[in-house]
Amino acid sequence: MLFLFNDFALDCERRELRAAGAPVPLEPQVFDLLVYLIENRDRVVSKDDLIASVWGGRIVSDSTVDSRINAVRKAIGDSGKEQRLIRTSARKGFRFVGDIQKEAQPAVDEINSATNGKTADVHPPLIADRPSIAVLRFENMSDDRALELITNGLTEDIIALLARVPGFFVIARASSFAYTQQRANSRQIGAELGVRYVVTGSARSSGERVRITVQLVEAESGNQLWAGRYDVDRGDTLDLQDEIARRIIVELEPALTKADFSVIKRRRIDSVDAWSHFRQAAGAIAVQGWDEESVAEALNRVRQALAIDPDFALARAFLALLNAFGANLSLVPDFSAARKGARDEAERAIAIDPNASDVLGFAGCAFADIGEHERGVELLRRALILDPSNAQAHVALGASLVLFGRFDEGIQSMKFGMRSSPRDFRLTFWSMILAYALGRAGRFEEALAEASAAARRDGRLYTARVVVAWVLIKLNRGAEARTALAEARRIRPALSLEEIRKFFGQGTAADLEPLWT
Repeated sequence: MLFLFNDFALDCERRELRAAGAPVPLEPQVFDLLVYLIENRDRVVSKDDLIASVWGGRIVSDSTVDSRINAVRKAIGDSGKEQRLIRTSARKGFRFVGDIQKEAQPAVDEINSATNGKTADVHPPLIADRPSIAVLRFENMSDDRALELITNGLTEDIIALLARVPGFFVIARASSFAYTQQRANSRQIGAELGVRYVVTGSARSSGERVRITVQLVEAESGNQLWAGRYDVDRGDTLDLQDEIARRIIVELEPALTKADFSVIKRRRIDSVDAWSHFRQAAGAIAVQGWDEESVAEALNRVRQALAIDPDFALARAFLALLNAFGANLSLVPDFSAARKGARDEAERAIAIDPNASDVLGFAGCAFADIGEHERGVELLRRALILDPSNAQAHVALGASLVLFGRFDEGIQSMKFGMRSSPRDFRLTFWSMILAYALGRAGRFEEALAEASAAARRDGRLYTARVVVAWVLIKLNRGAEARTALAEARRIRPALSLEEIRKFFGQGTAADLEPLWT
């Protein structure tokens, strides 16, 4: 759908805002915020609504929300006077008040035909012939904050179990958790995620007893296909994942009930405070992107989480990834210490929780990023055996396979991961990595379209401009390459050839060196 207002066109499918036909660079959260305001223009939306939808419920400050609202205003020319488009209601929230016209977007094949198949920024949701399903975050109906940890863990494991069943296509957690059940619309979710079925659930506690309800809904019609209710002791909730997953399978495909899958048992984090610090660490990267300030904030937050719970495996694996990426992108002061920290933290995380797909996914990516590719690939494959819906592991595995020269397999893995999590806040960064992989495979036109799309989606992503410049060199378009590289250096004044060499490799740095002066 295209939303038209004033001289702007908001293209939700291509994740692009255009002014008089020209793209307007927007950070991912700013784009999502604008979409949410326009889609809900019939009401005032609160800051809690925005945080739940745009930030997936992560803890963010009021100042962060306000800064993103101001960024939206600036992008659409909302002066707050004659051109007021977003109205602020004191102590209530915000409402988009501009006049909107809607137009249906052309089909994906029409778009590709019009651009000779080069429009890589169109990633249509994957609607498979096999049963496709999204499991939304189970809702905590109590004031008990600790119950949220239990329900999140239960939801994650149901996703992992369903993804292990042959014949199922399951949307990754990062995308399905982006929706709140209070505002859940099964038809909208089905269309945006490309699924036929949606699973919702809730939990309510009373002392040591927990009541969990689950519903299976057909996305297009909204018809409830099955509902279950379970009253259990708080300590027995982990045993429900297998039962709920089996009941869903029975309703969808009786032939699949013979599938042999094991109950996933893993260590659970008990501290709400530790979990809160971890979410803020992840939120720092999601909101600010990869730069020195966001990495420093994320490192500080994740270390606070580990000070509370030293055996928080996921936090340790994320710390490993932060160290690895920070070293490769020259965003930490001591590169060698960060690389050693990445290896040590990854190994410790695996030792604590060797059966958690997300832990193995982060750790495997960290190993690959510090150059230990065989170890990284081993862990990433293990992560995908445990949870084939782990989008991050698919993308990281694909990137590693490309480095081994297995271009087709690697690119296919990356695209599958991206399509299995179409609402993931990491999608733009992954798109940049995919563009580089396409370039390594000699598919330069596709690479240029992919990297250009990533650059349009996030005005801060200087690495996308580096890839654009490199691909343009390969296409013998030197003047355009120089312009793209100058833009990357404008966004990141500290950018150096050494930094490019560490992240993209010696060959890429050598190709770009003639343009550096």
